[in-house]
Amino acid sequence: MKEVPGWRNMKPLYYLCNFLAVTPPHSLGNTVTPVSLRFKLYTIVHIFIIIALYAHSSYGRENFIYGSMNMTVAITDKIANFMLTFFNVSLRIILVFSKGKVIKSFFNQGYELSKQEIFNCCSKKSFRMNFAIFNLYMVLLLLFDAYLWISSVGVRMFQYYIGRSFTYYVCNTTIFLIFHSVLPIKRFFTSLGIAFDNIMKNLICEIDGRHEFFLAEFKSAKTPPNKLNCYDLRRVRKNYNSICELVDAFNNIYGLAMLEIIIVVITYVLNLTDLFLVYGMSKSRNIEGVSFGTNLVILCALWITTLLLFTILLAYGCAGATSEAEKIAKICFYWLNEIPTMPVSIKDQTIKEELALLAQQSTSRTSKFSAAGFFPVDFTLLGFIFGSVTSYIIISIQFIE
Repeated sequence: MKEVPGWRNMKPLYYLCNFLAVTPPHSLGNTVTPVSLRFKLYTIVHIFIIIALYAHSSYGRENFIYGSMNMTVAITDKIANFMLTFFNVSLRIILVFSKGKVIKSFFNQGYELSKQEIFNCCSKKSFRMNFAIFNLYMVLLLLFDAYLWISSVGVRMFQYYIGRSFTYYVCNTTIFLIFHSVLPIKRFFTSLGIAFDNIMKNLICEIDGRHEFFLAEFKSAKTPPNKLNCYDLRRVRKNYNSICELVDAFNNIYGLAMLEIIIVVITYVLNLTDLFLVYGMSKSRNIEGVSFGTNLVILCALWITTLLLFTILLAYGCAGATSEAEKIAKICFYWLNEIPTMPVSIKDQTIKEELALLAQQSTSRTSKFSAAGFFPVDFTLLGFIFGSVTSYIIISIQFIE
């Protein structure tokens, strides 16, 4: 069995998600079984820990922090804290208790598709480097956050924000998991489009004799033509349908999680923007007699950049997969126009019929990613987030003044 870099080599990410009780453990390629009782109990422990951390932080902030904090900052802090906790609890309920078998089947489907030589996925080295950079960045950011608050307000007040650091890391790890679940789908569509185009070039050579023209292109192609002879148009249609089923499973599993992630991002960007405007730009305002300056500005900028960066990654992966899927239909119509209107042989007629079927399939069954059906997950998300934040900032400035 050949090594499958797109899925099997992402084991470190799967193990981390298992440790965080985000996804149930599963060996790729094995029979899908229900989530074990042992792991369900492990997940329940995580849920109780998160709820306990939320209760502790809410009590401490309400009694020792919010009284000396600006009203708008306190309100957005409460909302952001609640949404992050709600996301962490509901994520585990969805991915472990509700869709445990579904997510295992999803990983298996992707793994089986990855076995085909035609599909190219990320290399083991590339993924592990990305995984290491992600964790290093998160650790450094959380350490800087802890250093700023402890050095400013002390451990007594920072203890009410320790739970936030853990739940925030889980949130970003989930985004990283979703991104690396959609990235192979994007590469599947890309590889399928390239193979499909090369197959058609080979077939058209035989139809109209333009052999010399396409022979030059085959020489520069990564995949030798002799490996594509058996990869016929019917298999292209079957693989397109298999990838679309993968997209459907992806939406079923991660749709609600992506909706909650966007809400968490918006609430935290609002809270950080408030914090920046009230305490970062003015030394006259303070919390418990402690004023902030440049360090808080840097911290808020880093957190906001991180939130938006991970949102962009999410949008990039989903929008890229949709774009690559749409190219299949474009290739179909291009080659349909190259085939004579009245085929002169049975082979020509068969090719035309297969192309027409694939064109119909690729246009009627489009691959779209959505946040539980509420809105599409693509680059329009950024406009939605910026619009929400800008509107709030305008209102917030009036309260601050």
